[in-house]
Amino acid sequence: MRRILVSTTTVGVVAVALLLSQTGFDSAKQPKTDAVHSFGAIQPRLSGDGKQVCFSYQGSIWTMPVSTGSAMTAKRLTSGEGFDLEPAWSPDGSKIAFMRTPNYGTGLLTIVDAKSGKAIKLPNTVVVRGTVVYYKLDFHPDGKRILGVLNVDQKNVGLAWYNIETGDVQTLIADVPRWSRFALSQDGKQIAYTETMDVQGQQMGNDGHEADVWLVSANGGEPRKCGRFSSRIFDLCWSADGESLFATTDVGGVHNDVWEIPIDVDKASIDEASARKLTFGQADEDRPSVSRDGQWLLYSDNQRGLTALTSRHLPSGVSETLTVADFDHGEPTGTFTIDCVDADTRNTVTARISLKHEGGKYYSPIGTLPRVLKGFGHFYCDGKQTLTVPAGKYRLKAFRGPEYKVTEYNFEIKPGQNDHREVHLNRWAHPQKDGWYSGENHIHANYGYGEWYNSPETMARQSSGENINVSNFVVANSDGNGTYDREFFRGGVDPNSRKDCILYWNQEFRSTIWGHLTLVNLNQLVEPIYTGFKNTTNPWDIPTNSDIADKTHWQNGLVNYTHVAQNPADPYQNPYTGKSIPIDVALGKIDTLDLNATYAGTTVLWYKLLNCGFRLTASAGTDCFLNRIRSRVPGGDRVYVKIDRSLTYKKWIEGLRSGRSIVSNGPMLKFTANDKGIGSTLKIDSSSVVNIIAEARANFPMQKLEVLYNGKVIREVTLDGDKLAAKIADGLKLKRSGWIAVRAYGPTTIDHPTSQLYAHTSPIYVVVDGKPAGSREDAEYFLKWIDRLSLAVRLRDRIPTDELRKHVDSQFDAARDVYADIAEKFE
Repeated sequence: MRRILVSTTTVGVVAVALLLSQTGFDSAKQPKTDAVHSFGAIQPRLSGDGKQVCFSYQGSIWTMPVSTGSAMTAKRLTSGEGFDLEPAWSPDGSKIAFMRTPNYGTGLLTIVDAKSGKAIKLPNTVVVRGTVVYYKLDFHPDGKRILGVLNVDQKNVGLAWYNIETGDVQTLIADVPRWSRFALSQDGKQIAYTETMDVQGQQMGNDGHEADVWLVSANGGEPRKCGRFSSRIFDLCWSADGESLFATTDVGGVHNDVWEIPIDVDKASIDEASARKLTFGQADEDRPSVSRDGQWLLYSDNQRGLTALTSRHLPSGVSETLTVADFDHGEPTGTFTIDCVDADTRNTVTARISLKHEGGKYYSPIGTLPRVLKGFGHFYCDGKQTLTVPAGKYRLKAFRGPEYKVTEYNFEIKPGQNDHREVHLNRWAHPQKDGWYSGENHIHANYGYGEWYNSPETMARQSSGENINVSNFVVANSDGNGTYDREFFRGGVDPNSRKDCILYWNQEFRSTIWGHLTLVNLNQLVEPIYTGFKNTTNPWDIPTNSDIADKTHWQNGLVNYTHVAQNPADPYQNPYTGKSIPIDVALGKIDTLDLNATYAGTTVLWYKLLNCGFRLTASAGTDCFLNRIRSRVPGGDRVYVKIDRSLTYKKWIEGLRSGRSIVSNGPMLKFTANDKGIGSTLKIDSSSVVNIIAEARANFPMQKLEVLYNGKVIREVTLDGDKLAAKIADGLKLKRSGWIAVRAYGPTTIDHPTSQLYAHTSPIYVVVDGKPAGSREDAEYFLKWIDRLSLAVRLRDRIPTDELRKHVDSQFDAARDVYADIAEKFE
């Protein structure tokens, strides 16, 4: 069967129709339709004559006639290993250039015949540098040269022309600004490109959220600055007459709209005052392209969750969503139904599914939001779903968070076959039976630079698929004024929560100098949402993080430091370091901090703060961006919290606040000292023996299990055999007050979602002979840290009044007094 007719064929194709509706958010609620609207086509490009569109979909390049008023057939053009992205038409429409990448990043320049899909041999090996950062490819009107940010024969040539016949290279801009976007004029004479205000070593947005627009001749020469646009530009193309740019930008909000910005090439100037906003969707309109005659504008629109393709007749301003009647894979197909069940309970469950055609692409049902992790495509199967795929051999992997084993099936789908497979998800751990419930505090449902638009329904599906008990999503800004997902904030548990899968929209407070906080258990958002973003509504470094913590605690919220430090050698030295954490902890403002495996510098700081005698609970937050195809999974790092009896959000928060937590991305830990559990206080005299029991189990091989006392390893086991379990039982003589904790770690594997296998308990606090804990060395470390931060704040000069400067200085001084007192009292 070569063609899939949506209106007349198999059960799987009927499911296609059901999966796509005007809402796009929940396939179970889709009404029947004879045509597909929002199906997930990305990076569309209109052909020069305006009659066809090419796009990337399911990892392949597809083409489709552009027809308003009737549904058309989409034809798959490419197949084989890798993800095919960023297609571009040749001027005559006979060829399509694109990049083929193994991991949704950098990839090989590839050119195929636009009708047959046959590859055209190139003189050199040409690598297109990460399109997430730079975007895209353009053909010159001569049809012989391609413009892109390239590496040719392993040499970085910057933004350059590449001659597809001779292999000749002409560099136009050697050092392309990061996050630059560029576009070639339709006559091939000019290149417009953008440059952000971002400065190396500073957070994005710290120095402004505007975009400078530049012109450079397509023949090379000195770039000319055309002016500064008042917000980021995420993509752009030229009008047919060369008198304006069509740009996608979030000016005035958080979602991308298409704007038309007049440009004068002779004067090298843009006229923002005369710019027109063309689209007004509730989500993102993106990736504009224009026909040579200037009649048609094409762009993507993700307001229904997945992207749709919209064609706009520029003279009249009338827009219409393109519809697909059928999908022609160019080879025989079959249908496949997946039914996910828990192997023990036999209950239907949601799972993360990776389905790969042998030697080919990853596939997902229409209506789901496909994503990529570690180069592997995946989607979330909410119980039972059907999809149509090319016939052949397949590998299916099913995941459901760290408590379940990875399930793998290998099978064949034959032409015309309607196959069904019940996917069994097998638990190897069930911490909830012992009162430990998982969660995390830092999930972005929608954030900049993404393809999809998420809703609470899609987030419930994904959280359930990762088996997270508590998902704290965050309202936050990114580079400028806009605040993402404010519309989802309820000040309580979201009504789309499921049994043992609680959703709660909270907040990330983002400061460009003090660091980032996640504020959870909020009844209301804490204003301002951010500080220190130049040329926004709050460019000042005030209020401080301590001030924000006070506002959070007034409503019984919990204050958590997120992505505290990345560099263990010098934790201060990173633009996203939580630089004011020593101050805020000393003043008693912080409840928890994220201790993810990827935040190596955080562990160093945490140990030092604990050594100073502060009590600070370990938490977790992945900082994942789930509207992006290439994204970490929520709960990849998570925190398990001990609560009594059944799960409620309030009990989970209070358990975390009280210190009963274990951070893990896989290993399951147990730890007691004299039968006291994690978060407890153990009071002993210096002659006592402390009997500890530390246990670790994992689904993937571990390397070590360690017991720590005041930051030093005092007992350890190096695992051998299958390396899936370890235990330490011993008696300890502890001479000084402080803390003890347990950690386990090991290398990552191909099926593990993060960079390292890792787990760490919060401390059991130890009071010896009634004396407090403290460390002169660590207190002096933080005194130097505070001096370093104080100087940086003065040099930034972003505190607007003398009174506010005195307020900030008082917090510095109060924290200094705390550490000076510790340094004086302890060795």
